[in-house]
Amino acid sequence: MKNLLTLMLILMFNTFASFSQEKGYIAISIGPSIPTGEFASKNMDNESSGFANTGAIFDISFAYKLNKNFGLTAVLRGQANEVDAQALSKEMSKQLTSDITNSVSTGSWGIGGLLVGGYATVPFAKQLSFESRLMLGFITSTSPDMTINLSSPNGSAWVKQSSATAPAFAYLAGIGIKYDVAKRVCLLTNFDYLGANPQFVDVETTNSLGGLGKNDFTQAFGSVNIGFGVGFRL
Repeated sequence: MKNLLTLMLILMFNTFASFSQEKGYIAISIGPSIPTGEFASKNMDNESSGFANTGAIFDISFAYKLNKNFGLTAVLRGQANEVDAQALSKEMSKQLTSDITNSVSTGSWGIGGLLVGGYATVPFAKQLSFESRLMLGFITSTSPDMTINLSSPNGSAWVKQSSATAPAFAYLAGIGIKYDVAKRVCLLTNFDYLGANPQFVDVETTNSLGGLGKNDFTQAFGSVNIGFGVGFRL
C-alpha cells in the first residue's frame, strides 16, 4: 500500500511538472474583430470615418519563455472588416437633394503584418495561466474599392474609387488565458487592441464623365479583437 501511494505521488508530480515546465508555444487563433473610434465611425461629416463593420482575425503566434514569468512573443496577423455600405448610402442621402438616389457597393478593409514584443505569464491554477503582452510591428493595410451609383430624373452617373495599399507602424496590447489540456497541447483565449494610422497615397478615383483624380488620406485603424486558438507547447 505504501509503495502504491508513493508511485501515485510520483506520477502526480511528473504530470504537474510536464504542464508547468514548458518553454513556450506556437498557436493558431481566429475570432471577431470589433472596430472602434474613427474606424467604426459612420458619420460622413468626419473625413476619418471608416464605416467598418465587425470582421475577423486570423493569427499565427509564437511565445518563448526567458524565465518562469517573462518571455518574447510574436504574432503574424491577418484582419478583414467589411464596409457598412448601407450606412454609407444613408449618410450620402443626407448630402444629396431629395430627387437623387444612390446605391453603394464596396469591398473590405484589410490588414496583414508582423508584430513582436514581450509577454508575461502567471499561473493561477494547475493548468491555467494568465498572460499579458505588449507588441510593436508593421502592417500592410488595404483600403476597400468602392462604386457609388447616382440616379435622378435627369439621368444617372457613377463614381469609383480603387483599392490601395499602405504600410504602417502598429501596436498591440492584450491579455489572455492559456489552458494546458495535454503535455503538448494548450487552448488560448486572447483579448487585444490593435492600433495603426496608415496613409494611403495616390488613390485613384474615376467617374462616368471620364474624369480621373488621385487623392491621399489617412485612416485610423483601431479594433478590439477576441481570439480563440489551439497551441503546440514547446
